[in-house]
Amino acid sequence: MTFFEEAPELVRTTVYRRLRADILSCHLRPGSQIQERQLAERFQVSKSPIRDALLKLEEQNLIEILPRKGYRVKPISIADAREIYEMRMILERECVARVVDLATDEAVRDLDRYREMPGLDVELADWIEYNRSFHAAIAEASGNSRLARAAREVIEQFDRFTYTSVAQSGPHGRAQFGAEHVALIDALQKRDKRQALAIARDHVDASRRRVLETLENPTIVP
Repeated sequence: MTFFEEAPELVRTTVYRRLRADILSCHLRPGSQIQERQLAERFQVSKSPIRDALLKLEEQNLIEILPRKGYRVKPISIADAREIYEMRMILERECVARVVDLATDEAVRDLDRYREMPGLDVELADWIEYNRSFHAAIAEASGNSRLARAAREVIEQFDRFTYTSVAQSGPHGRAQFGAEHVALIDALQKRDKRQALAIARDHVDASRRRVLETLENPTIVP
């Protein structure tokens, strides 16, 4: 079955994933305007799956609607990046503390599936999906549904920041991220709150420094 013959739901998913990957990789540059008609011609589909994908991307804070003008890839703001990193630091450290204190042994053991990260030769979009899933799993294990939901919302806004940070640091950086994930899992499974909080803090802070340094480049932020 070709792309054009796929079932409607599969077409929607395919269009959404490809658009999301283009935004994360900055192939669709921050601040650039896009039109439903142009995307429909590119993917050779009707406007319906395009509109569905754009609305979903808007919910993830990657697209913004311009009344009577179409859509725009949301610019990457240094001020927004600082605020979101502050929010992530607060939420993630609280999630980590609750996992140490309250998570079931089964929930903590389940984090073992993130010990093996994707190979260094995989597409960055796939690596970012692994990274997002790992941090969301910690939020879920916190046992507080409202806290987990707030953390997930912030984590989902981090994909472009993660792309910027990981792309800047290269394969070595991805290997370091993976090692930090494993170290955090070890600390959580040992119920070592002090160590787990320190690892989480350093992990987020290192990403923040790399992203803010990169965002100072005017080719990244229009």
